[in-house]
Amino acid sequence: MSSVLDGLKQLLVASPFSHAKYALLVVIALLFQGVHKCVLARRANPSSPRRHAGKASGRHRRPTVRFDSTLFWRVVGLLRICFPSVLSPESGTMVALTLLLALRTRLTLMLSRVAGNNVKALVQKNFRELLLGIGDIALYALPATVVNVGIGYTISSIEWRFRERLQHALHKEYFQGRRVYDLATTGTVDNPGHRVTNDVQCFSRELAVLIPSILKPSMDIVTFSSALAEHGGHNESLLIFSYYAFVAVLFRLILPNFATMMAASHAKEGNLRTMHTQLLHHAEEVAFYRGADVERATADRLLRSYLRLESNIKRLKWWSTLVSSMFVEYGSTCVGLAVCGFAVARRADSMDAAGMAQLYARNAKLCTSLAKSIARLFSIHLKVSAVCGGAHRVGELQDSLRSLERNERETTLSLVEESSDDKIVFKNAYILSPSDKMILANYNATFKADRHVLIMGCNGAGKTALIRVITGVWSLREGSLKRPPPSQMVVLTQRVYLPPGTLRTQFTYPTSEADKRAGDIEDAKLVEFATRVGLRGLLTRVGGLDAWKEWSEVLSGGERQRVAFVRALYHRPTFVFLDECTSAVSQNIEPTLYKLLLDEGMTLITTSHRESLKKFHHDIMMLDGVGGYTETEVGQPRVTI
Repeated sequence: MSSVLDGLKQLLVASPFSHAKYALLVVIALLFQGVHKCVLARRANPSSPRRHAGKASGRHRRPTVRFDSTLFWRVVGLLRICFPSVLSPESGTMVALTLLLALRTRLTLMLSRVAGNNVKALVQKNFRELLLGIGDIALYALPATVVNVGIGYTISSIEWRFRERLQHALHKEYFQGRRVYDLATTGTVDNPGHRVTNDVQCFSRELAVLIPSILKPSMDIVTFSSALAEHGGHNESLLIFSYYAFVAVLFRLILPNFATMMAASHAKEGNLRTMHTQLLHHAEEVAFYRGADVERATADRLLRSYLRLESNIKRLKWWSTLVSSMFVEYGSTCVGLAVCGFAVARRADSMDAAGMAQLYARNAKLCTSLAKSIARLFSIHLKVSAVCGGAHRVGELQDSLRSLERNERETTLSLVEESSDDKIVFKNAYILSPSDKMILANYNATFKADRHVLIMGCNGAGKTALIRVITGVWSLREGSLKRPPPSQMVVLTQRVYLPPGTLRTQFTYPTSEADKRAGDIEDAKLVEFATRVGLRGLLTRVGGLDAWKEWSEVLSGGERQRVAFVRALYHRPTFVFLDECTSAVSQNIEPTLYKLLLDEGMTLITTSHRESLKKFHHDIMMLDGVGGYTETEVGQPRVTI
């Protein structure tokens, strides 16, 4: 046994390169295992663009991020929003960040010079110079700390500036006309609300982190390569770059498409958030149906799907981090030290021990810093993937909004005309639902001011669809429509939207309090309107017009519909469309509400099943549900109550 141990000892001492061979074999074995795992995951991953790219099912296609011209121009478009001009605050902040990063690189270079001088003083046993050098390092620590904190603060400032720019730009397109409604009903993109908030936040954060992750290593590479060249180290930089060229090829072969996985993760998280939001919105209905078990099963299914993908991403990140650490982090240090040793060995004959120690310490610092800087550039693939994944989802939303804008503009220009006449005129119009169901064919009708019309028909006949086309919520497919400006039309729906704000905001919506004509006279009118519709008790109960409540919880169904009548009285349009807007109001109060609108000179266009409403209208339009209609004159409205 002792002879065997002696033999091994001799082998390790006499042949250190043989020991390195065995270590290298272990490293290669681990590498192949990691490569095998990554390749298998890449093949099995359903979101990979190289597999099942054209097989998508369901309402929304699985998000696939392709590094093509579409993604490139999406990123460019988002960058143009983030940096609107060279004189913008974002550009100024980026200049400040660049200066801080350059200063940090300069400090690293100066510290490497001090480290070399300290080693030389130590070899020469010049302890006075050594102590002075240590003092220099302590002095450099103060500006280095300030610079590091400044870099962190500047990055966070850039992040919120990016988000502010992107959020405002998207809001300008998102809250334009009927686009929120179109996105919600057409389903061109999944979870638009999640995209316009969370995805924008993620993109801004990842972009703010990515920019210094590229700038700092790039500056370091240029600076440290130049410093090495000054000390006869041209070949050192070349050897380090050659090593990382090999690493780049290796990474390209084994790393999966993280951008697609990140986009899919954002989509699944958005589905889970949307489910919980809808559940809160319909909590009462779910409680009535005792559907808690079903909703829990749905939430668990969405959560499992999200966590399964996140687990897969984390597992692949673990393997990619293992390979990256092996070849980039620790490999870069080994390569830097080895290359530095070769450079010093070439000049050993012309230098004394102190000079060699100084050169080695200085070049070792520069070589390892250079190697790590190149390594950081190679390790930003995860950050780039995260940015591309966010750009893909935000860019899809932008593309959908622009497509809706083009369609809306083309339809409005060709088929719909606004007129100052107090008329709504259809000529040879074909009204279809978004799913292409025929509602009215060859429709010709004129709605005149002071001529009240009651639209009736079975469920699904298209009563509400006609109002949607008139008000511009739906597009007219064929024919022509002449209508008054939108300010002359108000729609009272069965479900009343109650925005966040005071009771005054509820009464004047969509006019904001900032735009409203302020003053006691205006408030007195609102109080009068509220009293006339039967909401005087509400004013007393909540504490007046300045009260701020969760109105969807405070108001009953009947009170919400009365709030809608206050809005109509406040805005005084020419045409009022009443779409089953008194379903929650008792029938003995309904005539009072209708009479209020008639007394104010508004023209009523009502959709309802109630025969009792005929007395408030001149004409009845009956829709048959298959594209046809009939018009009947009732006579003079009988509104005496």
